[in-house]
Amino acid sequence: MKYLSTGEFARLCRTRKDTLLFYDKEGLLKPRLVSENGYRRYHIGQFYEFDMVAMLKETGSSLKEIRTFMQEPDPAGLLTHLEEKKRLLHRERMRMAAREKMLEATIAFGHEALNARYDVLDLVKMPEERLELTPVSEEDQATEEGSIEIFAEFAEKFEKQGRPVPMPLGFLAEKEKISTRVYLADYFFCGASRESRRENLFIRPAGLYARFYHKGDTQSHADAYSRMVDAIEQRGWVINGHMYGYDMASYIISTNPMEYVAKYCVPVCVTENGAQAQTQE
Repeated sequence: MKYLSTGEFARLCRTRKDTLLFYDKEGLLKPRLVSENGYRRYHIGQFYEFDMVAMLKETGSSLKEIRTFMQEPDPAGLLTHLEEKKRLLHRERMRMAAREKMLEATIAFGHEALNARYDVLDLVKMPEERLELTPVSEEDQATEEGSIEIFAEFAEKFEKQGRPVPMPLGFLAEKEKISTRVYLADYFFCGASRESRRENLFIRPAGLYARFYHKGDTQSHADAYSRMVDAIEQRGWVINGHMYGYDMASYIISTNPMEYVAKYCVPVCVTENGAQAQTQE
């Protein structure tokens, strides 16, 4: 039978001596032999025990759980435990994938905002987009604080589901209210996901959109919103859908906490009599 010193066993397990001493102290993995002078010896076959402890630890098992399985072997109980850890790891992997997707979108919006031409109306072809809507009342938007609070509640819904709010983020103003030039949302939206409830799903259609970027405080956005609608009408374009206001990673782009960056898009029909404009893909 081959026995190894603590240092030799640590090298075999690709770990440190301190880790083995900690496992010994916690009753997770004790050396097979301990001499009168405290010299520890591990049997080479204990490599598999160490591997089990490391696996359980890496998958989120508590020290108490690991100690129980190592000291009181229960194959059926261990399999049940591992199956539960597998489910938790799958859930965490999905959460991290969603977080990565959110970061990718944030980076993309950030670059778009840095390179945007602000307060300039143009035309752009936009693909279809699946969104998840949450209705918001006029009373909720009476003050800036109220708008923030309602959005925090909107985000909390996703936190309770263990997932980040899917990008993009923004608001929708219904077509019938655009001509009033009142800067109010009828819905908050975010990107749709597999967890989205069917009644909250909405498809933003593909097509030709008037686009307008603006950076400023709430009042300046209200003024910019009105100017955008004025410019659309002056060019003879016909609004034929809802207005979408996209947040453009404002907390990253803007250094002033009182201002934010948004992209406003609304589908339009451009007739032959309409003003000429460059269309971007």
